[in-house]
Amino acid sequence: MTTQRAEAETYTVAYDGRGARPSDEPVVVICVLTLRRPDHLAVTLRSLKAQDYRRPFACVVADNDPNGRAGAERAEAMIRAGEIDGVAVVVSQPGHCSACNGAFAAARDLYPGTALVAMIDDDEIAEPDWLRRIVEAQERSGADLVGGPVLPQFERPDAGRFANHPVFKPYYIAPGPVRFLYGSGNFVMRAAVLDRLGQPYLDPVFDFVGGGDLDFFKRARDAGFSAYFEPAARAVETVPASRTTLRWVIARSLRYGAINYMIEHKNARSPTERLRIWLKSGALLGVGLIRAMSRLATSRDLLIAAHPMLEAIGRVTAQAGLRPEQYRHRGARPS
Repeated sequence: MTTQRAEAETYTVAYDGRGARPSDEPVVVICVLTLRRPDHLAVTLRSLKAQDYRRPFACVVADNDPNGRAGAERAEAMIRAGEIDGVAVVVSQPGHCSACNGAFAAARDLYPGTALVAMIDDDEIAEPDWLRRIVEAQERSGADLVGGPVLPQFERPDAGRFANHPVFKPYYIAPGPVRFLYGSGNFVMRAAVLDRLGQPYLDPVFDFVGGGDLDFFKRARDAGFSAYFEPAARAVETVPASRTTLRWVIARSLRYGAINYMIEHKNARSPTERLRIWLKSGALLGVGLIRAMSRLATSRDLLIAAHPMLEAIGRVTAQAGLRPEQYRHRGARPS
């Protein structure tokens, strides 16, 4: 079965487990993106099975590898075995935003009566009270979108200085309303957000750079939707050793700056606004240097101190057309 919605990516239902046994309409549908990590996907799905949430929920596992389909096959086996409830779909268009679009489209098509849509990545483990905490926060606050922290769990026992670097830290700490969320690895939203923003939900221009989720959250804010942060709704992300290197962390800092520029440039509506963006980038080079010196005085770590300066450099290089597509390689995906 293939479903194509206007202006959206095509997804194929690899396995539909909804008819395997009778169940109530789920309160929330959890989208799980996966790409060539079937073993960790199984760990992620088992962490969802272990949730202390007593109301019905379902999973949409979206495999972004149409040739291998290892994730879809693993999800199908777990659904057949009764370990999780839900469906497995395959999104043929490569890239993080395209995978999100396929997952969200499947959630709305296959569970049209469900009011909440959540997301977690296949390299994360949801703490046992994650779903209960994040749904309760949404119901308590009335916010349209609610995010929780993604806490790193480093494969390298000597992660050391990298553990304190800003790229591994949550953007928010305290509970309460926020301007917008930053990442899609741990959040829930009212399905009405998707219906209002329309498809494609995430802009595929960010497929290989990353940042499509940030652009989505900012568009949701501009459309009048509210956001909330719940620190108790925690997920743990496995950080491979390949990401605790100088090269990777520096590239991530540069990418943050490039993403911010791309989002601002995309939404500029006039030559005056575009000129302001150019001037802002130049000013941030000076501000970044000041912030770097301040951080060096407190952290005594050159890599941590360099983060704001590298972000500013990333903005300027993106303006020059040099955009760091860290995820162009089909074996990698933003997280």
